Amino acid sequence: MSVSSDGTTRRTYLDHAATTALDGRVLEAMMPYLTTEWHNPSSIYIESQGTRRSIDSAREKISSIIGSHPDEILFTSGGSESDNLALRGVLEARRGLGKHVITSAGEHHAVLDPLEQLERSGVADVTRLPLQRDGTVSASDVKNNLREDTVLISIMHANNEVGAITNISEITSLAKGYNDRIIVHTDAVQSMAHLPITIDNLAADLITFTAHKMYGPRGAGALYIKSGTPLAGQIIGGGQENSLRAGTENTAAIVGFATALEISSQQRDRDLANERALQKMLISELPRRIPYLGITGPRDLDKRLPGHVSCVVGFVEGESILLALDLAGIAASSGSACTTGSIEPSHVLTAMGVPQDLARGSLRLSFGRNSSVDDAQELLLKLPKVIERLRALSPNIMEPSPDWTEWF
Repeated sequence: MSVSSDGTTRRTYLDHAATTALDGRVLEAMMPYLTTEWHNPSSIYIESQGTRRSIDSAREKISSIIGSHPDEILFTSGGSESDNLALRGVLEARRGLGKHVITSAGEHHAVLDPLEQLERSGVADVTRLPLQRDGTVSASDVKNNLREDTVLISIMHANNEVGAITNISEITSLAKGYNDRIIVHTDAVQSMAHLPITIDNLAADLITFTAHKMYGPRGAGALYIKSGTPLAGQIIGGGQENSLRAGTENTAAIVGFATALEISSQQRDRDLANERALQKMLISELPRRIPYLGITGPRDLDKRLPGHVSCVVGFVEGESILLALDLAGIAASSGSACTTGSIEPSHVLTAMGVPQDLARGSLRLSFGRNSSVDDAQELLLKLPKVIERLRALSPNIMEPSPDWTEWF
């Protein structure tokens, strides 16, 4: 932990893939709707008409940035709700025409868990594709698993754990060539925050994205719904959002969402240049400074999210690394999760073929708009010491397993 020039303790935040700080300009745009312009957008009086116009303006702003029609943008509470709506809504709307769904074993749990529940209830028949070694999904694997009863494909655009970017437009083209009634959904929560995403370059029927990954508020997300896509609403009880998502709209969050996306699109080149430079520094230096550390995800940075670095560290568990880094003043993330007292390996890494014992030592480091060279250098200074200390505490340090070596 370091001390800033003003004498305060300095924390280093390297978990922008989890969430980002609210941009001050976003907060400024939201404030009127948290204070004076608080009226229900569904009412008919003058004040409410003003909040309705603000929501319409936000919808138009988002649609102009991604190249859609405003009516194709449906506001939700975030990425998880958008994913659930896409999956459940398509399967309900396509009931009787088929229930086969193709997804990958490395999806976010906002996709995997609803599909598992739908499968248990008999609504869905799910094929889960393995990931390639770099964390992407093979379009050929998708093609080879298409069936006459396939109604939905849900593959994320950029993996949240390893940053791998999958070619969604290629998958869409193959699916539509096989049967143009197949609906393609992609979770673009991670990529929309960093890349110039449009409906043309993804070509999916349904696209999930959210505000809090791009310096916007939590509680604001969206689902792009291509015109004509069959979808049944899952939250009912009002006519909001074309009767697909009932509930009084969160005007402040929606306005903040649109503002955050607008700012991201305006300063994207500057943000990306900074994030790429810091990313390259860690990808180059970490394996050199720490024995038995391997970078996971694509080495080709054009296929990897900017600012995203993921790795596996042999002979140490990810949770231990995170706790030690936290004590050292660095906030990071791991692909591992602590469940009822035991460390479970990342489902993304195991889907890529990483051995389970090595996958338990996963670490994710993600830079953002205000990250600096000092942040990267702080990590490079402290992480090797953390790993060395943790390994010294373990009585089980041996030679790496033969199946580890391809990951270093």
